[in-house]
Amino acid sequence: WYPDSGATNHLTLDLSNLGSKIDYTGQDKIHMGNGQAIGINHIGTSFFHTPMSSKVFTLKDLLHVPHITKNMLSVSKFCKDNKVYVEFHTNYCIVKSQDSKETLL
Repeated sequence: WYPDSGATNHLTLDLSNLGSKIDYTGQDKIHMGNGQAIGINHIGTSFFHTPMSSKVFTLKDLLHVPHITKNMLSVSKFCKDNKVYVEFHTNYCIVKSQDSKETLL
């Protein structure tokens, strides 16, 4: 997964990343940086545990877009949905709890 501070949605190329899913019937497309618009096949939710704590993170409204090459994580959506914030450093980033300031990831 690649964190993207400019993305508005989480995107995955792998349908198995969606724990619960429905077919996407809308007309919206994902607009890539090169101007290309690609279709959304499914929308769903995914969960993952951190190796550092018992926290379970949720990826809500995860879009299945099979024609992308990397899974993308919307930093702002991830922070809002999980009550966390991200500290960016030169070579790494840290995810912390908004409430306790504990490092979670």
